[in-house]
Order: sequence, then C-alpha cells, then structure tokens
Amino acid sequence: MGDIGNPILWLIGVLALGVVLFLVRGRFSAEARARRRREKSHRPVISRKKGPTVRLAVDVDKPRRDRNR
Repeated sequence: MGDIGNPILWLIGVLALGVVLFLVRGRFSAEARARRRREKSHRPVISRKKGPTVRLAVDVDKPRRDRNR
C-alpha cells in the first residue's frame, strides 16, 4: 500500500489537490481581493501610537471657497 507506483495513491493525491485548488481559488480571485480591500478601507481607525497627537491646521467649520474664480 505504501508503494509510490500505486494508482490508488495517485488518484487520492490528484483528487485532494483538486479540492485544495478549488477551495483556494476563491481566496485569490480579483473579486475577493477587491472585496477585502473595500472591507479594510471601511474599518474604524484604531491608533496604537503612544505619544502626542498631530493636529492639522484645518478649520472644518468654514465653508469651502469657490475654486472657479
């Protein structure tokens, strides 16, 4: 049974490889990568930085200027 020339072992190996490839195919498709990228970009931001916070000089309460002038 442990012989490498045994066709039953080859058949089981090919079937197992086919099942693994079928299951992994969905993980690496372009659609799956795009879905993970969208999920990642919509997650809340959690800062792990220990130190002072950098504040930007932006006044969000002011209305935007018209850029067509």
